[in-house]
Amino acid sequence: MRRLCSKLFRLTKDDISKWTPIGRHNKRVKSLIFFGGYATLFCSVIWGLYYLSRGNWPHFVINLISVITGVTILVLAYGNHLRSAAIIMCHALLFTVVLASLSDIPMNGIPRSVHMNLLPVVAATFLIFHREGIYLRLLLPIIGLVFFLALALNVMPIPSSDLAAPIEGRLVGVWINHITGIVGVSIVLAMMQANMNARSALESDMRQAIARGEYHFHYQPQIDEFGSIFGVEALLRWRHPTRGSISPMEFIPLAEETGLIIPIGEWGLRMACTQLAEWAKSPQTSHLIIAVNVSATQFRQPDFVQEVKSILLLSGAAPSKLKLELTETALADDIDVVVKKMHALKDIGVTWSLDDFGTGYSSLSLLKRLPLDQLKIDKSFVSDLLSDKRSLAIITTLIDLSQNLNLAVIAEGVEDEKQLMALKSIGCLSYQGYLFSRPLPISELNNLIIGNNVTGHISRHPESV
Repeated sequence: MRRLCSKLFRLTKDDISKWTPIGRHNKRVKSLIFFGGYATLFCSVIWGLYYLSRGNWPHFVINLISVITGVTILVLAYGNHLRSAAIIMCHALLFTVVLASLSDIPMNGIPRSVHMNLLPVVAATFLIFHREGIYLRLLLPIIGLVFFLALALNVMPIPSSDLAAPIEGRLVGVWINHITGIVGVSIVLAMMQANMNARSALESDMRQAIARGEYHFHYQPQIDEFGSIFGVEALLRWRHPTRGSISPMEFIPLAEETGLIIPIGEWGLRMACTQLAEWAKSPQTSHLIIAVNVSATQFRQPDFVQEVKSILLLSGAAPSKLKLELTETALADDIDVVVKKMHALKDIGVTWSLDDFGTGYSSLSLLKRLPLDQLKIDKSFVSDLLSDKRSLAIITTLIDLSQNLNLAVIAEGVEDEKQLMALKSIGCLSYQGYLFSRPLPISELNNLIIGNNVTGHISRHPESV
């Protein structure tokens, strides 16, 4: 529970750049939080003073909670702690609006109206958290809708009339609550439409990016125990002509959703094999291996095996120099089909690596069936290696497991000498991370490889980070 709370309320500053989809979304979220915060603050102060003047303490306390909520989310929003502000806003407003609605008892022909403010809260929750987990994305908005319907249809239990809001001002309150509810929903819907337009524009640009040559690879070196480069991982990058560099964390999930990851993945395999064929011409680079990430969607295509074979044949690349990296999500399908595909490519020399090993939920019994060559230790374990004994125990277990299964093992995310020394001491002899080099464009990578061949090892300096 403590870990869940710390994850929900981590005070990290959110990206509000106008050049990335998540940045543009966060700017809209920030505007929405400002609207909700100032509207909550203004209305709660007015109604709080009104109830205070009448000595109505229960309703004054409800509005005081709303005032504190408004101040809190505005302070967080000004500091760009948008996720934390949004979580507090959606939960606190849902609670206070429902609480105020319970005392909004119909009488003297004046209907309930406070519950109208639940509609913008529900809509805002869905907009802000549409990429989050089930609770924030679905359950929280559904809870709000259930309360709205129960209050609108008067099926909620009616409390004692002693808790009812004073009749004076109720008629004005009906108008105010309907106006704030309608205006709030309209603003949220306008922002939802802006999100949809941005998503549509990004998808359209992604479709054209291959033809326009906007995708490219950066390569991160993989280092052995002696400091020599034995291979690289190809990491996809996209430089948009007007938006600049777009983070893979933004466009790859959309590519997965839309199926564009299939042509992008095919392009990536072609580029990697072309590079391997080029490197094969020089004795300085002919030994290098390129590891390419294969998405679950791409791997599940019926013609995936034939596609890889054709690309290798046309490029002239040696199959033994191509390493395909799968995540555990790609293994969720029929395991017999997975094994058959992997064996078909392994038979011609292609090697297989299981990426981010240890972070998924695959059964360890699958490992003895999969024709793997390498396990890749996730950087989340490496980053906690020196501070968390559990991470050290997990890595040690994974290394022992890989040795027993006759598999190579590589640790990613190695960022300092202490991590490197700790990994060496427990038997991990291959590494990848900013301690050695950031991902590099091909020209810089070639210079690094030449220097590595001359000196026999890769230098580790802060500049490489």
